[in-house]
Amino acid sequence: MSFSAAIHRRLHWLNLPGALLIALLQRTPIIRVAASAGNFVLSSTAGNVLKAAATTLGALGAVHSMAGATTLSASTPSPASGTVGAVFNTVVFSVKGAQSAASSWTVNGGVPPGLSLKAYGSTTTGVTSGLINNASTLQLDGTPTTAGQFLVSLTAWESAGAKNTSTTFTYVINIAAAPNSAPTISTQPTAKTVPVGGTAQFIAAVSGSPTPTLQWFKGSTAIAGATSTILTISGATSADAATYTLVATNSQGSATSNAVTLTVTGGVTAPVVMTQPTSITAAAASTAAMFTVVATGSPTYQWRKNGTAITGATNETLSFASLAAADTACYDVVISNSAGTTIGGPATLLVTSPYSAYLSNLAVRTTLSANQILIVGLTMSGGKKDVLLRAAGPGLGALGVPGTMADPKLALYNGSAQVALNDNWQGNTAVSSAISTVGAFAFPSASSLDAALVANIEGGRTVQVSGPAAGNVIVEAYDAGSGNSTRLTNLSALNFVGTGGDILIAGFTVAGSGSRNLLIRAAGPSLGALGVPGTIADPKLELFTASGSRIAENDSYAASLNTIFNSVGAFGFVANAKDAALIVSLPPGGYTVQVSGADGGTGAAIVEVYELP
Repeated sequence: MSFSAAIHRRLHWLNLPGALLIALLQRTPIIRVAASAGNFVLSSTAGNVLKAAATTLGALGAVHSMAGATTLSASTPSPASGTVGAVFNTVVFSVKGAQSAASSWTVNGGVPPGLSLKAYGSTTTGVTSGLINNASTLQLDGTPTTAGQFLVSLTAWESAGAKNTSTTFTYVINIAAAPNSAPTISTQPTAKTVPVGGTAQFIAAVSGSPTPTLQWFKGSTAIAGATSTILTISGATSADAATYTLVATNSQGSATSNAVTLTVTGGVTAPVVMTQPTSITAAAASTAAMFTVVATGSPTYQWRKNGTAITGATNETLSFASLAAADTACYDVVISNSAGTTIGGPATLLVTSPYSAYLSNLAVRTTLSANQILIVGLTMSGGKKDVLLRAAGPGLGALGVPGTMADPKLALYNGSAQVALNDNWQGNTAVSSAISTVGAFAFPSASSLDAALVANIEGGRTVQVSGPAAGNVIVEAYDAGSGNSTRLTNLSALNFVGTGGDILIAGFTVAGSGSRNLLIRAAGPSLGALGVPGTIADPKLELFTASGSRIAENDSYAASLNTIFNSVGAFGFVANAKDAALIVSLPPGGYTVQVSGADGGTGAAIVEVYELP
């Protein structure tokens, strides 16, 4: 549209650009213009014209804007989509409809975590809010880390943060959660070699959804606190030389990295036993008995007797100037240096001599379920002898023990043949006399439902105790005769080993004078090899005095004891099984053997006490 000179003169005072006049003519109904015959008539005042013009241009989006009707141009129309953990498809932004290009942009937030904006083609780090200068075009890229819908607010400027602006544009981005997937070790760690005192670092990369948890292992042992993709070992020693792996786990599964080796050069290496101590059997009072061990690595030594450190025994050799019965035991030596620890032995020392002491009593206290059977074994050597056998429930309760078995039953077997049976003792005269002779605790009355009998025994016998209702019970076998030429040479008990108060506890008594060499065993795995079901996997044996002092313990038996097992007719242990055994020499008195799971496990076990020469 064009205007005559007259019109230009008449409207010059309005000081309005031609574009505005055209807008007024085309869009504002309250203005009437007569453009013919050189006449131009306005029905409103100048103020009304300006007000209407401002209103109209505001509706057009042209007030305080970059010249022209601006719109946001995006290479991907809004809304854009992405996925957590996946590289986002780059979106390019520019302004269309502007007479002059944008020179800078303002980002007002809403950018998804993991994404950023920067000038198109720039190599600088992007931003998530604030001003981006010297940018006519923007690019949005990165890898999103959080799911959700995000609203990105953008404003374009004609110059660097000043002068005219575009309208504020809102761009929608939808980020989906990553699909669930099992862990993958995308970057494997590599082997390292460092000098002593150096720093080694294993680095891995892991993917998976949900985000996996991580755990580094040294061999098969988890390393405390090592739960990131980087494992750093500072001040490396020879003890750090090992194989390392990273295990990543989530709800979809787990993945294990390649095993990598850390080699530590120079410095001290862990001790290695070159010569093991040798077992000894010798008569009392013989001299020059000695255990010797040879190990590499300039270590320190600490000898132990049945698991207890021997004061002052810190050399390569352990010498006995004059052997005594009390020296009978299993011996080993802890060998250590700054790089590690190893064990020398164990080896056994059996000091033989004529003895007048003998086994006179076995007692097993336990909790039985209804009709569960406790089996006790005993062997009488040298001839026949009376033995008092008891299964006390009510009598035990009379001593203050709670929850005792109401009516225990006792049966005696020779092999598979039952040779004697008692349910209720009923004041039996022979039993009463034997109780008095051996010093056993008295039953509360002749009518108590305890079980007891006296049997003349030669050779091996077993006792089976059970009851129709559950409860605590004590089973006892007493040597009720006189002298020790005929004596009990083996006592045993087979029962379930639980935890806490339900471990297997057996008591025995050494009578006479002098001392008695004994082999004490707790078998689980090797008992299972004989066909007994549900045996305990790793029994631990502890020996206590009557006053409660621990005098010996063993977790895994010494292979050198196999010869002694054979000498007393005990069944053999399976090689490398975690059965327990030890030898001791004990003076007269009462003793208690406790059998528990070394690893907290439970199961059937047999505890055995054998007389040794």
